Amino acid sequence: MSTQILETGSVSKSRQALRETLLVIRREILTRTSNRTILLTTGLLALGVGAAAGVGGWFLANSAQGLEAFSLNPRMLFATAMICALLTSLVYSSQSLTAGVVEEKSSRVVEILLTKIGIGPLLAGKLLGIGLVTLAQLLVIGGTGVLGFAIADGFSLLDIQVGPSLLWFMVWFLLGYAVFALLNTALAATVARQEDLASAVMPLSVLQMVLLVVSLYVLPTHLDNPWLHALSFVPLFSSYLMPIRFGLDGLEMWHMAAAAGLSTVAIPALFWVAARLYRNNALRTGSKVSLRASLTPDDQN
Repeated sequence: MSTQILETGSVSKSRQALRETLLVIRREILTRTSNRTILLTTGLLALGVGAAAGVGGWFLANSAQGLEAFSLNPRMLFATAMICALLTSLVYSSQSLTAGVVEEKSSRVVEILLTKIGIGPLLAGKLLGIGLVTLAQLLVIGGTGVLGFAIADGFSLLDIQVGPSLLWFMVWFLLGYAVFALLNTALAATVARQEDLASAVMPLSVLQMVLLVVSLYVLPTHLDNPWLHALSFVPLFSSYLMPIRFGLDGLEMWHMAAAAGLSTVAIPALFWVAARLYRNNALRTGSKVSLRASLTPDDQN
């Protein structure tokens, strides 16, 4: 009987957490989809990317001599476009997430939210809600680019399998977003003012720029480097390095699956760290708190 009561209580708590998470997801999606600036910017970017992709596709399809003159590697061209889109979407979504975290702390909205919603559902809902909006924006903008490129018959000159490439790109977007969003949230939780946010997340911003340089300029000329191979399996680096290795045919498929598996396993651990930092610092105000102090609950300081 006691076991059944415990199981019933556990199921009830799980359902409650799920309802709270869905409520936060809905809140985040509605907040962003009702913002005309976001919708207008997404539409303009989609039109711009579609037009640029169409022009580029026309140039590739109608200027074979120009293609040879520039010595373009079709697979590298596609992989570069993928990694740039990945970086842009990760930076944008991370900025949106961290700004929201700090704004809720500074305006004391988080105090109201925490009276009705647990830390776990609140954090998970924010990550999923913002991630879904960013993914939708990426699909609209990227889809317009692919459409423009296809209409101009640009894919006729690219010796690549677009389907698998786009599928793996979506996998690395989701995994990369989860990893970097959790790390950015953990760092953003240590500050309570927007003016302190940039310095708090600076280490990750610098790391992303370094990864962009390594993935686009170092990795293509050092595909057999064992150190780069090892780094491409590390969850923090794999979302940048693996798409390039895949685009250049520099790996076997089990490498991609193994790296994706490691990132998937790392996400719950990162979520635990981010939730702990968020819980300990949600009600703190004032100047930036060190990571060491952030790991200690407020009532123990």
